[in-house]
Amino acid sequence: MKNSFSITLGVVVTSAIMFSCKQEVSGSGDAAPVETMTSGNLTLYVDTTAQPIIEDALAVFHSIYPKARIKQVNRAESEVVNALIKDSANVAVLARPLTTQEEAHFTKQGITPRVTFFATDALALITNKKSTDTVVNLQEVYKVLQGKPSATVKKLIFDNSNSGTVQLLLKQAGVTKIATTDVYSLKDTEAVLKYVHENPGSIGIIGVNWLVQPPLGWEKYVENVRVLGVDNVKIDKSSKKYYKPSQSNIAAGLYPITRKLYVLNYQGKNGLGIGFETYLTAESGQRLILKSGLVPATMPTREIEVRSEL
Repeated sequence: MKNSFSITLGVVVTSAIMFSCKQEVSGSGDAAPVETMTSGNLTLYVDTTAQPIIEDALAVFHSIYPKARIKQVNRAESEVVNALIKDSANVAVLARPLTTQEEAHFTKQGITPRVTFFATDALALITNKKSTDTVVNLQEVYKVLQGKPSATVKKLIFDNSNSGTVQLLLKQAGVTKIATTDVYSLKDTEAVLKYVHENPGSIGIIGVNWLVQPPLGWEKYVENVRVLGVDNVKIDKSSKKYYKPSQSNIAAGLYPITRKLYVLNYQGKNGLGIGFETYLTAESGQRLILKSGLVPATMPTREIEVRSEL
């Protein structure tokens, strides 16, 4: 279960969803509803780093559309991709589109994907509060990933060797395999938080959304870790400025470890995948993302009423 927080959402009004609502077939008992954009059954595979925000979004989506039954399955990035290729899933949430090679399976079937960007996420570098460090140079992190000794980074802790978190940093570091020394992959995000909580001097790497919305029981871990500031040599070659993964820094491109989140839809029909995607990208869904600590794809509008007093 996740920490609850108050969210005021309006009704999602889009022509696609209104059209699908008219097509819903009313059922009785436990019979599965006919699949439309707002009803039916769907298994949604989700990269674990995006787990918190999708859980929140599905809770609201289900409250608006009670005939929709979307089952969320959280897996590491490579497992989500394999599920799509093996047809175990046809809708997923990932931090990247599929590659041309990965999409070949669907190309042969004549299926054109719907790939929809809905939010920008960031990877947070965390350490124990007992550590005196408040910032870290990204190049030192890259050295460890490359198997080179670092003067400041002694131990990197990831959530899973197959996760998108690992793949993103490996790509940035210019390597394809994890170094065999000073880099450790654990079971999941909770294990990373617990390890950093118990081991000062280590640096954990997790999705920032987990820190903003930690599940119940994680508070003691989150309260005992510090988010490190990270330099961005692309905008400051002197490396004298450090940025934390705040929404403003992510949106402005100041924080250097960010990634986009997408809904990948390979259903090949107007089903629940399009319905949920439409909700996420509509204003109410984007407001939910804004409150989650991530950066929405489109900034929700805010109306201000100006009153003149005579």
